[in-house]
Amino acid sequence: MTQTLTRRLATFAAELTYDDLPADVALMAKQLTLDTLGTALAATTLGEGCRESVDAMSALGGKPESTILGFGVKVSAPNAAFANGALAHALNYDAIGEDTGHTGVTCLTAPLAAAESAAPVSGKRFLTAAAVAAEVTARVTLAVKGVGKVSDRILAGQYFNYFGAAAGAGNVLGIDAEVMHSAFGLAVMQVAGSPQVVVGGDPPAKAVYGAFPNQAGYLSVLLARSGLKAEIDALDGKAGFFGLATDGRFDAATIVDGLAERFIFQRAQFKAWPTSGHVAPFIEGSIELATRHNLQPSDIASVELVGHPRMRDWFEPPAERRRPANAASAANSTMFAAAKALSHRAVVLADFTAEGLRDEPVLALADRIVYRLDDRLEGGIVIVKTTDGRELTIAVEKPLGHPSRPISRERLEAKFRDCCSYAPSLSSREVDALVEFIDRLEDVPEVCALANPAALLSGV
Repeated sequence: MTQTLTRRLATFAAELTYDDLPADVALMAKQLTLDTLGTALAATTLGEGCRESVDAMSALGGKPESTILGFGVKVSAPNAAFANGALAHALNYDAIGEDTGHTGVTCLTAPLAAAESAAPVSGKRFLTAAAVAAEVTARVTLAVKGVGKVSDRILAGQYFNYFGAAAGAGNVLGIDAEVMHSAFGLAVMQVAGSPQVVVGGDPPAKAVYGAFPNQAGYLSVLLARSGLKAEIDALDGKAGFFGLATDGRFDAATIVDGLAERFIFQRAQFKAWPTSGHVAPFIEGSIELATRHNLQPSDIASVELVGHPRMRDWFEPPAERRRPANAASAANSTMFAAAKALSHRAVVLADFTAEGLRDEPVLALADRIVYRLDDRLEGGIVIVKTTDGRELTIAVEKPLGHPSRPISRERLEAKFRDCCSYAPSLSSREVDALVEFIDRLEDVPEVCALANPAALLSGV
C-alpha cells in the first residue's frame, strides 16, 4: 500500500467530479466556502500582517488573473493564493477539525485563484475542488494525528496544508493523475512550518502562515503542468512528508481507505469565536458562569483556568497571555479571552481591534487569572472565586462548534454577515447576494463573483 500511496491520493485529487459528491458533502463544501470567505473579508481590515501581505503581492503583480479578496486588485494566481491564504487564517476564525486540520484555509483560496485564472469555471467544478482540497488536507493530517505522532517541532496548521492546496488548484485546472503526482512531489519540496513564530511570542507574521502553503501548492501545480516531473513517494518516502514530520510514523489506511466514498473533512468545526480552538472551552465556560450568576467584573476576586499540558503555549508566557501585544497573540490567549467572556458575556471580532486590546477593565480582570495544567483533562475548566466568598466552577469538554455540538446554519450566516461588516468595500446588498450565490453554487455557470460580488448586482 505505501508504495502507491502518493499516486493513489493524486488519482483521487485529479479524478473526483461533482457527481462523486454526496449531497451532504457538497453542502459542507458550500458551508466551508461561506465561512472561509467571511473570515477572509473580515481580515481585510482586522487581520494582523494582512495589509503587508496584500501590499507585497500587489507590488509583485504578474498577469492580472485572480483577485485579492476585498481589495479588488488582480494579480497572478499564485500571488492571489498567497494574499488570500493570509486573509483566510489571519483572524484564527477559520474552520478547523480537531484531528483533521485547517480545512477552511485550503478549501477556498487556491481553488478560487485557479478558477479565476481558468474562467469560466462552474460552481460544480469549484465545489468539487473545494472538497478535494479539504479532503486531502484532512486525510494527510489525520494520518498523523490519529496515531498521536505529531512532532512539536512543526506548525501543524501550516505544515499539513501544502498537499490540499495543490490538490484543489490541480482539480480546478483539470490536470491528470500523473501531473497531480508530480505536483505533490513538488509540494513536498516546499513544505515548511516552524512553530517558532508561535512559541516566540506570536508576532503579527504568525497570523499569515496560511499564505505559504496556498501559494506553494498552486506553484507546484503550475510547474507540474508545465512538464516538470516529480513522481516521487512524496508522502511516505524515507525523506518524504511523513518522514520529516513523524520520522515515518503514520496510518497509511487513513490516506486511502474509502477515497471518494467517505469524506472525513466533514468533521470540520466552524468556530463560534475568533480565537484558537484551544481557547473555546474557556470562553464558553466563562460566558456560561457570567450569565448564570449575573457576574460583573467587580464581583470576581480571582479566576483559575485548568487545561491539559498541551495547552501550555496558550497560557504562557503569562504576562503576554494576560495583556497580549497584538491581535494574533490575543487570539491564542486563554486569560485574555476568558476575561473578555466574563466581562462582556461574549467574545467578538471587535475585541481584537486596537481599542479592544486596550480594554482596561478586562485587562485588570485578566491580571487576576491564573492557570493549572492537568493531563487527565479534556477541554477546560473555569473556576471563579467571587468577592462574597463563593466558588463557581464549570467544565466544558466539547465546546460549541465541535461536531457533536455544531453551530446552526443561522449562526453560521450571522457570523458571515458580521465578518463582512468589517470589509468596507462591501454593501449590504452585495452581502445578501453573496449568501444567495453560495447557497446555489451548484447551479451557477461561473464562480468568479465569489471574488467580485459587485458583479452579482450588475449582472456581469
